[in-house]
Amino acid sequence: MNEWSAQTPVPPVYTWYKVYCAAMAVMYLFVAIVGVLFLAGVSFMPAQDQDKLAGLIVGPMYIIMGLAFMVPFILALFLSPKPWVWIYGLVLICLGMTSCCCLPASIPLLIYWIKPDVKLYFGRSAS
Repeated sequence: MNEWSAQTPVPPVYTWYKVYCAAMAVMYLFVAIVGVLFLAGVSFMPAQDQDKLAGLIVGPMYIIMGLAFMVPFILALFLSPKPWVWIYGLVLICLGMTSCCCLPASIPLLIYWIKPDVKLYFGRSAS
């Protein structure tokens, strides 16, 4: 723990940020699992000839995208408060805003994330 975070109390939004990151990591793990199912030939629609070909194309894309987005959210769970970690968190919150399903969590999180007490906790100037 840094000297500035030891003097500044942990803001409540930090706990919610960790919950958000864990939920997003689980969601992207689910995306990767769906990619594996596509690749394995599991059909989510009535059987068609094009399902196998589509699964071979879409499956690897889902796997790569799911894992590529899951890793940054898992990493965020283990980073200690530093000035650059605040920016990293801001980017992850904004990444969640690209999905309308995540907006109800991302917008309030963003509003509280940019408050001066959170910036001070991460060692950034409050201005």
